[in-house]
Amino acid sequence: MSLNWAYLVSPQKIVYASVNNVLGFKNINGYQYANTPDMNGNFNRRALRPALDQFFFVGFFWTISEDKTSNQLDNL
Repeated sequence: MSLNWAYLVSPQKIVYASVNNVLGFKNINGYQYANTPDMNGNFNRRALRPALDQFFFVGFFWTISEDKTSNQLDNL
């Protein structure tokens, strides 16, 4: 579960915050298996996990234009 928040300060300025994996689950993206089986015929595996369990991001986005009022909102 992710939590995101954006606030439009003005038509040119946006404050944004995001948190991924809010509940702190130990996610597994997949498994990497050995190329050869062990003595029992099983292929050993290891879990592929993300580098971090949670990720936080806070950003400030500012559109700068020549006339100080233009932005790309009309082009979206």
